[in-house]
Amino acid sequence: MWRPPADNQEVSTPAHRLRRLVVASAIVAVAALLLARPETRPSALLRDFNAFYCAGAAIDRGADAYRAEPLGACERTPRPAAFGQGMANLAMPAPLPPYALAPFALLARLPYGPAATLWALILLAAFTLTVGAMQRLTGLPLPAVIAAFALVDGFASIALGQVAPFAIAAVAFAALLTEQGRDRAAAWVTAIAMIEPHVGLPAALALFVWRPQTRLPLALAGAFCIGLSLALTGLANNLEYVRAVLPAHAVSEIVNAKQFSLTYILHRFGLSDASALRAGNLSYLAMLALGIAVAPIVARRSSSSGLIVAFPVAAALFGGPFAHIVQMAAALPAALLLYARVPALRSTLGIAIAMLAVPWVQFSTLGTLFPILAALTTAAIVAYLVDRRPLAVAGAALLSLLFLAAANGLVTQLVPDPARLLAAQYDPRALAEASWGLYVRTVGTWNVAAFDLARLPTWLGIAAVACAGFILALRTELHTNLARS
Repeated sequence: MWRPPADNQEVSTPAHRLRRLVVASAIVAVAALLLARPETRPSALLRDFNAFYCAGAAIDRGADAYRAEPLGACERTPRPAAFGQGMANLAMPAPLPPYALAPFALLARLPYGPAATLWALILLAAFTLTVGAMQRLTGLPLPAVIAAFALVDGFASIALGQVAPFAIAAVAFAALLTEQGRDRAAAWVTAIAMIEPHVGLPAALALFVWRPQTRLPLALAGAFCIGLSLALTGLANNLEYVRAVLPAHAVSEIVNAKQFSLTYILHRFGLSDASALRAGNLSYLAMLALGIAVAPIVARRSSSSGLIVAFPVAAALFGGPFAHIVQMAAALPAALLLYARVPALRSTLGIAIAMLAVPWVQFSTLGTLFPILAALTTAAIVAYLVDRRPLAVAGAALLSLLFLAAANGLVTQLVPDPARLLAAQYDPRALAEASWGLYVRTVGTWNVAAFDLARLPTWLGIAAVACAGFILALRTELHTNLARS
């Protein structure tokens, strides 16, 4: 099993730099292989980017980016062959605040093909920054850190064209800056994580509460975001986003079989949608407050001030009203930091990292090579972070293959075609969430047993990370009270 160097940093030598180059070349080669044949490519490539691009185009033209039209018409525009394209009478929402759509307003001035390629390269750069920051922060072997992020934060997020890699890179880099005592710089970087508000908010609030030097930069960054939002879309659209879009999007996703929220779990157990959504919102607020409250204790006990930033993010993801697999990767910085700094937790956290590193729930959309990639990723993490014995590594790889085969085996229902229903109820003046919610309730509620099984490792992984931090904080407080007594 890996043991950290005395200074907790991997020594940089020509051999190490050569190894980094080889690993980077291997990643590029694998990416080229994945894109070489249609069956190995993810389905609906850059589907989420399509929605963000069209929302940016609407803003650039002075239109409402949250309404079904002109958003839907833009999404249905023919795209280059490999890219995802919208369905008739469906508008896929872009539920980001106006300031977060500003980059897409610029990208929308480019033709779709070049804009999509540029965005994919930007996401790859964000992924690289995350890996570099976490390797430097933890001192863990580079292949282990790459394996932890490669599929869930790299492959899955880039395939969708998501914004999550930016938020995760900001959390990782802000944790590194906090560890170095550069609080003001950490505050500015944390503000970038607000591109995914429910991911960035825990980190920003934790810094604001526990690091006084960050308060002014965070306040200025918040004022800038508000001003940018107002300048881009005006007061009415900003109020519409807060009052209408956010609640409508949460409602539209309640029944989505790929959701990781407490709201979805409660819905599956038969709770009404309104009660499940209310409970999800309350759980997010509770875990947010609890994560922030214990963050300095966790940081002190682990000798890592970076956990002041990273741990509240992981805690807030444990429950809540809305979370997809790409956001769940934001728990990995806390998991890796706790693994590196708290030896007593390594066995549990090594397994948790392996569970979080694979986007199991996307087994049906990431191409025919996904099971092999999942097996390789699991094997690498087990080898570096859990148990180097060949039997253990091979067993972990085989177990991941069998698990994905079981999930695929539970896919027994034919998903219905929503075209007629969408055509009958499509309202171009409504929020995009109206048609999206109808689409989700039509196609996103089938084969739930398969997706329930596929979500299980990620749920267990996030629970392990959150509980590890809380237990560490609780033990510290108990020891302190006993010593005082």
